[in-house]
Amino acid sequence: MLMNIVFVVNNKNERLAKELPKLEKYCQERNLSDVKFVSTLWKKHAVEIAKQVTEEGCKYLIAVGGDGTLHEVINGVMQSSLQANNYPHIGLLPYGSANDFARTADISKSMEELIGLIQTQTTQQIDLGKIVFPQSQKTYFFINVAGAGLGALVIQKLEKSTSKLSPSLNYFRYILKGFFAYTKKEVSCTSSHWQWKGKLLQLTIAKGRYFGNGICATPDAKLSDGQFQVAIFADLSIWDYLKNIVKLKTGVKIKHSEVSYHSSKGLVIESSDSCGIEADGEYLGLAPATLSVLPKAISFLMLPETK
Repeated sequence: MLMNIVFVVNNKNERLAKELPKLEKYCQERNLSDVKFVSTLWKKHAVEIAKQVTEEGCKYLIAVGGDGTLHEVINGVMQSSLQANNYPHIGLLPYGSANDFARTADISKSMEELIGLIQTQTTQQIDLGKIVFPQSQKTYFFINVAGAGLGALVIQKLEKSTSKLSPSLNYFRYILKGFFAYTKKEVSCTSSHWQWKGKLLQLTIAKGRYFGNGICATPDAKLSDGQFQVAIFADLSIWDYLKNIVKLKTGVKIKHSEVSYHSSKGLVIESSDSCGIEADGEYLGLAPATLSVLPKAISFLMLPETK
């Protein structure tokens, strides 16, 4: 069966060292022709690969890794010279450290399930988020969650971490350390129908429900409803966080005077302080930034969203 599938494999992922030969063998045993596995060799290499194979007419483009690999693949596709109706169908084999997008989209590591989705052409049109940094004139796209404040600092620390702890424990460790080291920023968020301004611990702008290895700060988020779900955690203490960690893990909204929830098709983040912004677990830059939803921007290999 002619499929024209390209798998973009995160070469830094040790878990894939044993899995990649199995994936290649699976394709060979089932006589799947025109299938190519391409491993990344450096940071952001997946962006380059995805852009190139998209422009070469790839039909199915599969990220093999975690949220970061998927983020790079999405940005590569969006940077291509093709019109949106010529983009490849995007898929994911979640072999990353967190796999938060896969939690929302209910995607497994099963190669058999992935090939089944391809053979039955089971795809969903889902939204993307777009972030524009006016000062650097850089534009990025995200598929899951963007954040400003403490989360961006944690991402920077994780990128440099050599810890052998599990991803979940490592993230939790840096959040706790961040509470003691992080100075809350004066931030304003402006949407078309609401505005917020004050001291900010963490701002979450979401298409997916999970980030940070299973934290569900935006339980109402949908992948294809054309809007962001926004959670603002303002002047909170470490004790507030620890008291509500179970709620954050189980998707229960927090009732607190310093926590608020909103929806928006776009917003502007501004700060008089040095406030970092990240998306899909990748540090991007400093505020100000403008975020907008691109409705049904890509075709994704997945079953219909049920939650």
